[in-house]
Formats: sequence, structure tokens, C-alpha cells
Amino acid sequence: MSTILNAATYPPTLTEEETANLAIALRDWSLSQGLVIRAPTATNAADEASVHVPLTLHPSPFPKDLFDRALGLQTVFNELYAKIADDSEFLNDITKELAGVDDFMSDLWKLYLEVDEITGGVPAQALTLGLFRSDYLLHITSTAEPSIRQVELNTISASFGGLSSRAADCHRFLRKSGLYGTAAGSEFLKDENMPVNPSARGLARGLGVAHNAYGVKDSIVLFVVQQRERNAFDQRWLEYHLLEDFGVVSVRASLEDIAEFGELDSITKELRYNGRHVAVVYYRAGYTPADYTSPATWEARKKMELSKAIKCPSLATHFSGAKKVQQVLIDELVLAKFVPDADVRGQLQATFVDILPLDDSELGKKARTLIETCPEKYVLKPQREGGGNNVYREKIPGYLKALKDETLWRGYILMELIEPPQDVRNAIIRAGKVTEGNVISELGVFGCVLWDSKTHEIKQNFEAGWLLRTKFADSEEGGVAAGFGSIDSVLLI
Repeated sequence: MSTILNAATYPPTLTEEETANLAIALRDWSLSQGLVIRAPTATNAADEASVHVPLTLHPSPFPKDLFDRALGLQTVFNELYAKIADDSEFLNDITKELAGVDDFMSDLWKLYLEVDEITGGVPAQALTLGLFRSDYLLHITSTAEPSIRQVELNTISASFGGLSSRAADCHRFLRKSGLYGTAAGSEFLKDENMPVNPSARGLARGLGVAHNAYGVKDSIVLFVVQQRERNAFDQRWLEYHLLEDFGVVSVRASLEDIAEFGELDSITKELRYNGRHVAVVYYRAGYTPADYTSPATWEARKKMELSKAIKCPSLATHFSGAKKVQQVLIDELVLAKFVPDADVRGQLQATFVDILPLDDSELGKKARTLIETCPEKYVLKPQREGGGNNVYREKIPGYLKALKDETLWRGYILMELIEPPQDVRNAIIRAGKVTEGNVISELGVFGCVLWDSKTHEIKQNFEAGWLLRTKFADSEEGGVAAGFGSIDSVLLI
């Protein structure tokens, strides 16, 4: 590990005046260049109140070899999860494990089975698009070289690709402007260590590739969004690049809007929204039960799934991102079913940590023992996306006991905690206030994969940029929109 992670010289020591000037420049660049999020006080999409996204003052150090390794693995993870999404028998077994203990995942799978029955197992559209994000933390031990360990893989609404590109641009601007000063540590801040992040254009490329594969020139990409979406500007950057690079128009709509204005042609299976032909449905909502406010919103999801529009993701692909899937992939026999090459399988396994079920199996019994004897080494995760859902360390036993019905435990997985370095420092600016301290950074790598679910042929598969989120070391959660973390960029070391 480079000494930069342990040195007191990074980030550079700035005077109070230099810090104030840096914060002002960062804030103004962010507001003028679209590195923003809707203010917490905003009540709807028409509310103009917005603030700069929480952001680190400096890029955070990350080992270049491990950064490159994470990027290089993304196409392998893309193909793995495409294969999982195509294996209905495997996913149905997962559902059986969650039946009765996770109503939302059960409802998603019931909808999948209903659509499968209606179509006779022959969907109107065989092509599926995945815009995935695999998240990693650095793992440091006293007995081994630093490594990257996977936190999770997101198969729906993998966010912050738009803003993460802008964050890297912002930090590069601050460096070129001389605002990082000349104190010890500033020598690390140079172009070759601060890569341009292509994530906004990379994700837009994925949508553009799918639109081209659909083949109807004047059709649109339908962004399915939440009604009071604070993170709209992150999504907007994908819309802008999609129009600029591919000439494709995007339209935003909530599930409620689609229930009212979406139409499915019973013969052609064309999906139209407000009369416009939809080529690609891109979900930035629908990953939480709170998005389904009525039976009509579930019908809207079914309408889209039955259509010949390309889904990003399909119901099966959405379901493949369940934490239970991540848990069973720890079993080498299960992983080998999808990744027969032992060398490639070994590369993936090198990023895994121990994940256990909370059922009646031998592994489940082991998990119960660990919860009683050393809960401080684990995190408890439900089958949920969106941040703020996990239970950490000593809080786990009390949380599970409060559930009373132990059958509900099967809806969770017990995951070994990753041990990131604790001596990295940075400052985070949130709502204009600068706070310094020890930080932990989580690297997310975006990937795009387009495949044919009938033939299982991969049409396109590429890595699409990255995201670095940074939080203070004493914070357990890291979600930016949820108020825990900040956007960052990498300083390769």
C-alpha cells in the first residue's frame, strides 16, 4: 500500500482562508455545472430549490492496481448476472426461500410468473438491458495485501453515474486553478492521478445501444422516476448525453403517470406513453415497495413488462439483484454453474466476503451462533435497495429478537464486515458547511450489458465508468441521497 494512505501529508494542509476559498469555488462550480441535487425542502419536480451535492474537497486516494482490477471485472459480473436473470428455475428457488418473509420480493416474482403465463413463456421482447453497478470497499488486514471486496451488485436504478462524472471534472478544475495550494501532499494532485470519469456518457451509451437495437427511429427512452425525485439532475445528465450522442429523446414519468397515460397495443405489443412509441424502459424507480402506491402502479409495471419495449431491467433481472442471490453465489458449486472457467471464477471469488443465510440449514445455524458470539464482525441486510436498510454489529441481536417471528429472519443475510483503512482523511462540504475527518470510500463500477434472453447471446458488454462515494469513518451507512455520504473522485496511487 502506498504511504499516501497512512501519511499525514494528504490531503494538503490548507489555511482557513484557503479552505474557505476552495469551498466557495467548489460550490459555485457545482451549481453552475449541474453537480446538484434537489433541496430537501423541495416538494415536487416543479420546485426550483436545489443545492450542490455533498462533495469531498479533495479526491480520495485509491490504489491504481485495485482500481484497474475492479474495472476489469465488470464485464464478467455483467455476463454473470445476465445468465442468472435467464435462469428462471434458479430464481424461483430463491423465491421459495423468501416466500412469506419478504412480501415485496414475493410480489415481484408473482408478477414475473403472471407475465410468463400470459406470454406462454415467449416474451414480446427478447432483448434485455442491464445497467449495473458493482460496489467495493478496500479491505485491509495485518496479514495480507490490500484487496477489494464486493459490497453488493445493483441491477436496478444504479445511480450517480451522471454526477460522478461531474465530480471528477470539478476536482480537476480545482487542481488546475491552483486552489489546492502547494503544501506537502499537493504533489500527488496531478492529471495522471486524477482520471476523467466517463460514467455519464457510458450509461447513456448503454441506453443508446439498446435504442438502436430496438430499431424504431422516432421512438423514445422512458425514464421511470419517483414522483418527488431529489436526484433528478443525476438522471438528467444521461438524458442530455443520450440526445447529444445518439439523437434519442427521453421522457420522464412516474408509475402513477404510466398507469394513466401508458398504453399497450394488444396486437403489436407496442408500448406508448402519451402517444409516443417507447423503445426502452429505464427504471430509476420501482425498486422499493413505497414506489407502488396503488394496484394501478403494479398494473403499470405489468403493462411495461408485457410490451416489446426493451426493459432496463426486466423483472427477472431486477430480481437477480436480491441479496439472497449474492449469498448463494458464495457457494462455489452454484457459481460454477454460471462461471465454468475456474480462473475467472477465482477472480470473482477473490472479491467475496463470507455471507450466510438465516434459515434452518447448517449455514443458517452457523450464522445464529456468530450473531450470539461476535456480532461486531457482521452486518445484517434485507432484500432492499436505496440505502439506510442495514443493521450493524451489536445492534443485530436486539433487532432480530424484536422481529419475534423467527421465520422472518429468512428474509435477511448476514454478511462479514469489510475492514477498510481507517486513517484516510478528507473534508466533506454539505449545504455549504465544511467538515473534516477520517473517511471511508466505496468504489462503484458501472457496466452495460445487452443480451437476448431467448438465445442467451450477449450483444454488447462493456464497463461504463465509476463512482466514488465517501463518508466519515464513524458513519455506518453511505447513501448520498439518503443523507449519509458524499460524491468523490479517485486519486490513483
